[in-house]
Amino acid sequence: MTRGAAISAAERYFDDGRFLSDLARRVAFPTESQNPARAAALRDYLETEMAESLERMGFDCRLIANPSGGHGPFLVAERVEDASLPTVLTYGHGDVIRGQEGEWRAGLEPWKLHQ
Repeated sequence: MTRGAAISAAERYFDDGRFLSDLARRVAFPTESQNPARAAALRDYLETEMAESLERMGFDCRLIANPSGGHGPFLVAERVEDASLPTVLTYGHGDVIRGQEGEWRAGLEPWKLHQ
């Protein structure tokens, strides 16, 4: 894919609403990494949302247990197009603080979209 084609594809992804749709679905996961009661939601987010999305783009994905224990796993995704090209590292995670449900205005609780 050429640089111009990649830019055009990114513009279409944004302009046709797919970016907003993906973003809304992702923020709806209640991924409170500090809350052990939300561990299943974090794992679901990593496995079904992030890993599946990355795999569709050609990444090999795996979850790695957090060595500190009591915390959620890490998602590691790798895609090698050509070993002679530079390596790019990206990082993503679930929420890093509690969702603070009591602070949300009525009707703005995004995690309820996923339930």
